[in-house]
Amino acid sequence: MDLAPEVINGAVVLNGVDICSTGPDCRPCIELAVGVHNWLVAHDLKYLIVDFQDEKEVCSTILTEILQLRKRLPYPFIFCGLMGNPRKVLTSFAYSDHPVFDVPEDAVAYLKKIKPELLIRDLSSIREHEPIPCTRSRTYRGDDAETGDASANESEVEEVEADL
Repeated sequence: MDLAPEVINGAVVLNGVDICSTGPDCRPCIELAVGVHNWLVAHDLKYLIVDFQDEKEVCSTILTEILQLRKRLPYPFIFCGLMGNPRKVLTSFAYSDHPVFDVPEDAVAYLKKIKPELLIRDLSSIREHEPIPCTRSRTYRGDDAETGDASANESEVEEVEADL
């Protein structure tokens, strides 16, 4: 699964691409959540709008990890394009901060209404339609960590996890 940014009406929306439906303990989705955190910090965005593109099944791990990230970052986290089962995951985590929208344009309009100051940003550094990079999480070190073939730079991982 990837999340690729797109600027819609002056706001950045992360669009789900090749949506994962693996479920609990999905390693790539945990790594993607770390990447989302780093990407938000790197681009100084103080909100998150994620569009899951009306997929019927969305990996519960990515939803859970984004909801956990929401606890650490005091920003609006807004979801779009979630069908029945993924919406139930949000409900099970008592997510009621903002409505869940059918389309990202409605989410952007909502954010402009409640927090217009968050949208006053230079978005020139946003590379639209290019998936955000993922970072490996230390909580999931498989056999490659033991053999020294880890693809992530150890200091980068420690820096990311220090921010979390």
